Order: sequence, then C-alpha cells, then structure tokens
Amino acid sequence: MSSIYAQITISGKVVSIEGVLPGAHLWKKSNYKINDVTDANGFFRISGLKQGDTIICSFIGFKEYSFKVDASKDNMLIEMQSFSQQLEIVEVKASVLGAENFAFEKIKPLDIYKNPNSKADALVAITTQMSSTTKDENAAVAFRGASPQQTGYFLNGVPVKNPVKYAQLTNTGTLSIFNTDFLKSATVFPGNPPIECGQATSGTVVLELADRFPEYWQHTASISMANVGYSSRGQVGEKSHLGLFANYQFDGVLKNVNSVNFQDINSFNALEGGILFTTHQSWGSVKFYQYGLNDSYNFNFEHPSYQDGFLQDSERSLTTLQWIQNFGYWQASIVAGNSFNKKQFQFGNMNYHTSNTDPYAATNLTYSNQGDVFKSGYAYWGQNSWIVGSVPTLNYALAPDHPSVKIDMDDHLESHELYVYGRKKWRNQAFGSGVRTAFMPESNKQLWSYQFNYLLDITQNLKIKAGHGKYYQTRIDTERQIIQQAQTSLDLDFKGKRWAIHQSFFRNHGDSAITGSESRVSIFLRRNFQLDQSTSFYNQEGEWEWFARTFIKYNPLTDWTLNASFQAFKGNTYRLVNSTIYLSDLDVYAPTERSSIQLFSPYANISIGASKLFQFSNKLNGLIFINVSNVFDFKNENSITYDFDYSAYDHNLLTRRSLYAGIIFNFVND
Repeated sequence: MSSIYAQITISGKVVSIEGVLPGAHLWKKSNYKINDVTDANGFFRISGLKQGDTIICSFIGFKEYSFKVDASKDNMLIEMQSFSQQLEIVEVKASVLGAENFAFEKIKPLDIYKNPNSKADALVAITTQMSSTTKDENAAVAFRGASPQQTGYFLNGVPVKNPVKYAQLTNTGTLSIFNTDFLKSATVFPGNPPIECGQATSGTVVLELADRFPEYWQHTASISMANVGYSSRGQVGEKSHLGLFANYQFDGVLKNVNSVNFQDINSFNALEGGILFTTHQSWGSVKFYQYGLNDSYNFNFEHPSYQDGFLQDSERSLTTLQWIQNFGYWQASIVAGNSFNKKQFQFGNMNYHTSNTDPYAATNLTYSNQGDVFKSGYAYWGQNSWIVGSVPTLNYALAPDHPSVKIDMDDHLESHELYVYGRKKWRNQAFGSGVRTAFMPESNKQLWSYQFNYLLDITQNLKIKAGHGKYYQTRIDTERQIIQQAQTSLDLDFKGKRWAIHQSFFRNHGDSAITGSESRVSIFLRRNFQLDQSTSFYNQEGEWEWFARTFIKYNPLTDWTLNASFQAFKGNTYRLVNSTIYLSDLDVYAPTERSSIQLFSPYANISIGASKLFQFSNKLNGLIFINVSNVFDFKNENSITYDFDYSAYDHNLLTRRSLYAGIIFNFVND
C-alpha cells in the first residue's frame, strides 16, 4: 500500500506568547470527529490521519491556525497569534496591579469553565479554593475563617459590596453578579489584601473584565434546568470592542425534577443583563460596563409564632468606567462607578425595604519597569443607606397582627483615601510595602493601613511568600461599622513535573483572632487524570475549625470529562431554647433561657459530574454537562425550627441530592 494512505498520528504542543494554551481545540477539517483538546500543559495527540490532511487549531481570542499533516513532522510546536498582536497602531492599556506578585492565585475564564464545581461562575470557583472557608453553599467568599463581609471585591478598579443574587440561595445556575464570558482574570488575595485596593480586612478578589474581544463576532447560548442565557461579543471598527449579555434564571424545571430538595422553595427567578464597551485610542483606553439585575426569592419560613412564605426582592445596578493611558514606564488611570441596590423584605408583620448607593472615584499613577512598581493614588468612596417600612417589635412575635414599629432612617458615610505602594525586584527576590489612610469628615476620624510583602524564588519550582499588614474597613449595614484587623502569613509553593504542593500558615488578629494553616497537594497522572486534595485548620476564639476538599478529574476519551468532588467541614454551632414564658395577650411563647453551645454534625458533600465537548464545524462547538450534587443525600444541618411552644424542634437542611444539567453553544461569524 502506498505510504500516502497509511495512518498517521501527530502530536505536539500549542503555545502563545503568554505560555501554553490548555483547552485549545484541534480537528481534521474534513471530519471534525477526529480531534483532540490540549491538556493542562498544552499537549495534544491525534490519530487516524493521512498525509496531506488539513488540521485546524482554534482557541478563543486567537487567530485560527491551520496546517497540513506531514508524516515526517511530529512533536510539533504550534504558536498561536492573539488578535491583540494585530493591533500595531494603538497599544492596549491594561491596568497594573502593584501587589500582583504576592497574590495567591490568578484565575482565568478557562480555569473557571474547566472547574467541575464552579457552575461557570467566577466567585463559586473561588469558593472551591483551599483558602475559602465558606459554610453556607453560596457565592459569598469567606477567607481563612473570617466573615464574608470582610472580603473585598473590586471590578475594574471599583469596589462592589455583596456581589451575589437571592436566586443563588438555591445553589444552582449563575450565582454571582459577574459574567464569566466577559471576564479577563480574577486575582485572589486570601490574606494581606493589597493596599491599593483598600476597604478589605480579610481577603480581596480583584476582577478585571476583558480589554478586547476577537475581530470576529462570537456568540454563546446556554440552556439548563434553571437558566437560559445569551451573550455576543466582538470588534466594532478597528479600535473598539462591544459585548452584550442577558440571562434569565427560573424555577419550574429544577423544582419538578428535584422536588425533595426544593420542597420549601415557593419560587425564585432572576433577570439580568449587561453591556461592556472598550475603545483603545491614542489618548488612552476606556472601558465602560453597565449591569442590571431584577431578583426574587420566596421560601417557606416556619417560626413558632407564624408560618408563611418569606419574600425577598432586589433591584440592582452597577456601573464602572475606567480610563488608562501609558507614558513610557508610567501609567495614569481614572476609575469611577456607582452601585445601586434596592431590597424588599416581606413576612408577617415585617415589611420594609432598604436602598443603598455607593459612588466611587479614584485616580492612580503607576511606574512599572522590569518587575519594579511604584503606585500612588487618591480615592473617594461614598456609602448611602436608607431603610423604610415596618419591623417586628418583638423578635419572637412575627404574625401579621403582632406589634410592629415603623422605621424611616438613613445614614451616610464617606471617606477620602490616599495611598502609596512600592515593589522592588532584585534578582530572585521581590519586596513590597505600602501605606493607606482614610479621612471620614462626618466623624472627623482618621484610619491607617500598612503592608509589607516578600517573595523569594529559591528555585524555578520553589517559591516562598511572606506578608504582614494592618487593615481597616468601613461599612453601613443596620449601623455604621469600622473593622480593623492585622494579618501575618507565610506561603510556600513547590511544583514538580506531575505534582504541586502548597503550604500556608497565617494569623489574623484584631476585632477577631484566627490562627491556622492550609495545605494542598495536586497530582497529575499522564494527560487524563488530576487529583487535588486540600485541608485547612484554624483556631478561632479557642475553637478549632477544619475544612477538607478533594477534586478528581478524569478524561477517559477525547472530549469527555468526568469529575468528582468531596467537601467536608466542622458543623456550625447552635443553642437550644430551654425555657419559655407564655404571653396571653399576644398568644405566643417567648424564649427565656438557652442551652450551652452545641454542634451540628460535620458537613459532607460528594458530587459527581460529566461533560462532553462537541464540534459541529469550525464555527460551531459546544459543551453538554450533567452534575449530581450530594450524591449520597447527606443530611447537612444548618439551623433549627421550633414548634409553637418550643417544646420540639426540627433540623433544617442544606442542599439535598439534586440533578442539574445543561448545554452551551458557541458559534462565530467572521
């Protein structure tokens, strides 16, 4: 037989100027079923080819690459060209994060989509990291035993408070207000938050949206048991880019399929949409983002004095505007934004709404050259809160005819902040330090933060990070709060060819005191198996807490991914009501004495999932997925519900066994 008809196998590696490209898709032009997807190290292998076949290599954000099969050429190196490399006239200005070298992890959209437990949501992906100690199955990130409220979130340089939906209480669908399709990166600081991003006392999540989209238009449509969504993004003219998205979250299918898990949820829905516009001109780069959300959640709430549906409604708007200009090694930037949130709560004799607006503006000047960074700036942050309606007079009498009190109050808090931060790189070491101060005119109060960081690259595979700092945070919830916290941490990273180890020790002290350690081991066997095991231990106010997480990913066949996860942590605490007094005028029982602190059983959750990547053509591909949460239906206790006189009680449970599935289509028109 002539060699031209012999079967050929080719292999190689796909890279870009930024490094390897995991998840790049290669397929035979005349038969898309003959294909492969690059692994975590960018490697691929395709069999069943013949001399002269055309292979297409594709990766979102990069120019499509094609080549002819040649039996004499194996172990190929394919260098993909980013669309950004084609913009020769105008350089795109990207925001410089001074403390980036000291971050715990930088997550890109591909990392989120490939994470079997993220549900394609940026914040949920972060809650699966070892530093997260989130205990309530939602997207609000808690780091290293601290309160979720102490975590700082920044989107395009603008602070965002409470970035989760009510509909996320179902633990399905898109949980946070951030759209992963538009995300450029999420930089995670679980401790020692960067001085340049103030107002965080535990950890910080810095999210940056895309600076540009491909020159062709890319469309994504998703359909699942609780969600339909669509996004479109591409280039407008030679120097501008536009992205649009809409998403609707609904309850019907999910409730019918998982009736036991959702038996206490009457309804939930969320409608959201957004627009992202960027332009890159000689006078600078501008990025504008507008987001809107209408969110509703109604669940059965049982209280000894009254049982009915508890209604929560929310309207939300988020606006960010960013301008960046480079002058050689210097960069000037201005960011501005506003967050508006209106919430309605209704149950029994409770009926009130809260409104919050948080205008923000900042200017920054940055010097960056070969790892050395100097950054300084000014920021203004206004926090405005209004509460209007009626609330129960007594917390044990919640029926509609029980006494309530009218409330009509507002509070305002503003701060003017200055900071300076510097980072110096010297051979295999980097030093960083900074100071930040805030002046609050209403109270004539001055607050201070400071920070020291150190990075040592002992070898190419071994790194040590150390940090210490003191931080402040101002908030308006039901009342004004000023939280102050100091943190010290030591992190070690050791990477081998097929394994990686991370060990961290930390201490947080101030308004609360937490001391602990975190350990993670990752193992990569061949190209198709990954095991990630992490454990956390910390002591808070004399009580030991622990977390354990295991993630397994296996690729049995090309385009197929199987995954399993196990999470466990120490149960929450509670106090039982020991005695009551009957109030005849209200016909209710009032608790008078509670027991000592008791523990719920430890939390445990084993989930499994599968996904299949499919390719219809070089312009249409997609992903179908299915996930079963809490496979063994562990009864994870979360709270207590009493009967009318507190003589008996039931344990309320978190997510029961539930099935979630969907499909995502990606298509382009060039």
